[in-house]
Amino acid sequence: MVQRSRKKEKRLNLLLHPLRREIYRLVCETPGVYFFELSSALTAPHGTVNWHLRKLEEASLINSMKFGGKRVYYSRNLRSKDVEKAFVVLKHITARKVFAFILNNENCHQTQIAKSLGIHHDTVRHHTLRMEQANLVESFKNGRKTCYKLGEIGIKLQEESLNTISNTYIAALMDILEENCLHPEIEEMSKDHLTIRIECPGSTDASFTISLDQWSFGDEDEIDSTMQEREVIKEET
Repeated sequence: MVQRSRKKEKRLNLLLHPLRREIYRLVCETPGVYFFELSSALTAPHGTVNWHLRKLEEASLINSMKFGGKRVYYSRNLRSKDVEKAFVVLKHITARKVFAFILNNENCHQTQIAKSLGIHHDTVRHHTLRMEQANLVESFKNGRKTCYKLGEIGIKLQEESLNTISNTYIAALMDILEENCLHPEIEEMSKDHLTIRIECPGSTDASFTISLDQWSFGDEDEIDSTMQEREVIKEET
């Protein structure tokens, strides 16, 4: 009897609870999501949301970290810590403009960025420091000037989507569900879409879908504007 009760508790700790399932979906679909953003998207009290987040962490379905003074939640095995940090940094429109400029003007320096975007040097420094923490860019000295180039995550973001559903993620998720007395079955699967049905003996089956948007680091007009300014900056230097 005790063993049966423990199995039932383990199942409830995962994705059979509708609110917990919805929270997990939001964490998966929203890179770099804060607690306030999660709470705002739900009708549940903050304390209830926080409790379910803790249970999801205990079940090894999600992780959290402090970045930029706020706690960020993310799905395990779906995206790396640095990728989550990158999404946090690039939520800010000025940061996206700075990153787009660096992307299109490799080895540019602070003065070029500030002058082109019409922002203060300290603003450039603030955003580039956060980008360095996320490995979006790297800084180096060229004489007395601080210059920037793309970092590991910045290069990957330029070359491919960092918001995809991998086989590694699916395998890890299926293992966790199976280890906790659930019987998951994949109904649909692609690089940006996953639907799983969970069969649970003695309980109602549940299903959930994760759909990932192909997120970009900036609006097209921002990027086009930056590219048009590229030749002007080169002439000035």
